[in-house]
Amino acid sequence: LQAGAQAIVNLTMSTLYEAANWLPAQKRRVDEPADDWKWTLRSSANRPLLRIVDDANGPVLVSSSADTSHRAKTHAAVSVTSGDGGFGQGGVHQVVVVDRTIENGDGAILRADIAGSRAPFPVSPSAEIVAGYERRSPFGGTTRLVTSYQTHPELAYGGLGASESTTAATGAQVLRLASTQEFKFGDMIVLDAGSLLKAERLRSTRLSTEPFVRLMVRPMSGVLVEYRFAAGRELQGSEDLDHLKPALRVLTDGNGRPLSTKGSHNELSVSRKLGNRVVQISAYTDHLDNVAINGSGVFDSKDLALAAILADPTTARFTVSAPDYSGRGLSVSLVQPITPSLAAWFGYDLGTALVDESGEVTSVALAGKRLTARSTYAASVSLRGKILHTGTAVRAEYRWQPEHTLTQVNSFNVPEQDAYAGVYIRQRLWCGRFLPDGIDAVIEATNLLEQGYRPVVASDGHLLFLAQAPRAIQGGFAFNF
Repeated sequence: LQAGAQAIVNLTMSTLYEAANWLPAQKRRVDEPADDWKWTLRSSANRPLLRIVDDANGPVLVSSSADTSHRAKTHAAVSVTSGDGGFGQGGVHQVVVVDRTIENGDGAILRADIAGSRAPFPVSPSAEIVAGYERRSPFGGTTRLVTSYQTHPELAYGGLGASESTTAATGAQVLRLASTQEFKFGDMIVLDAGSLLKAERLRSTRLSTEPFVRLMVRPMSGVLVEYRFAAGRELQGSEDLDHLKPALRVLTDGNGRPLSTKGSHNELSVSRKLGNRVVQISAYTDHLDNVAINGSGVFDSKDLALAAILADPTTARFTVSAPDYSGRGLSVSLVQPITPSLAAWFGYDLGTALVDESGEVTSVALAGKRLTARSTYAASVSLRGKILHTGTAVRAEYRWQPEHTLTQVNSFNVPEQDAYAGVYIRQRLWCGRFLPDGIDAVIEATNLLEQGYRPVVASDGHLLFLAQAPRAIQGGFAFNF
């Protein structure tokens, strides 16, 4: 650069983060760095990208787009997936995502998921619709509002009353309204708070609210101290609203009434950056109401009437309600970059989980009642990121804990589907003139080795299995435009 010269670099960021990358959603772990750029990269608004200061009295060079106008921009994606789905994920899914950036830099997004039912179940298709809006404040914070509606007519549960004891009822609906507000006080303090209002309907309707608050303080360079409180697992921070695929977390008492899944989670963590590594140590206390135990197998109406079971016959998956419990624990994690876009993650959790210590095969009606809360541990290793040469987004993980455990250790920080061996791969396809640009192939699998299965017996004597996460494999294609 010569004295008095000016260089302008025009970088187009809108293609780096497309709406298609929301399919399928992956929950960000607590030890990963906050993705403040996620909504920024979707926006077509121009913002400074690079700032260089030569010395204390020297000039400041800022590179940004030469075009200072704000233009509205829209991205969209259509995907089709199928496979051996998990609970509430049966049939072929057609998903449409539309991401709209408004002229002032605010953003809105819409996701619709319609799934065809599997034969021979004569029920209407399930549907999930999510709409979100984000507004950026002039002080660096954000306000987000996301509304979602889920209807799953294929779900079955026990009927009400003695006259209906052998009749299964069907259909579940969930309406969620989530709002968050983030405040930034300089570069040292970030306050994040919000709440989730949820209405669940089976035979009856239940309303609940789940607030959260997070306080992050950076006392010195490379150190982050964070306190978190959350009343539910679904919404624990503003970044959770980036995940447009809502979890289907509904339990029943066996008579068609939805049960509370609220709880409380208090956590204090300290993160330290050591070179290119990030180390985090956390201490937490938990309380969980009406814990969901996942399982695999086919029920008849007698079993549904005898236990607090919510079944999905299209995928042969079910959930059983277990008693609430409290616990505490410690967590240690290490993130080690391998390449600029690929990192290895190691974690160890010591905490409380529900375990089956009897070793005996019992009826499914008693399975949830005989579980006890015990201190145990879990260890994880994963590889996450993108392979730059091929453009492949990958997440391969193995999370192990004793096979007699039926719930996650440190469950507020671990996605429910993360158990034992899992993999997620997304690959952009380039086939010259044979396929248009913007086609991605996606595959996601959980518990590939079918570990942690515990047998139970149905009323007619056939075997069912309880597991942290029954094996599920889904794949398909996403078309971006």
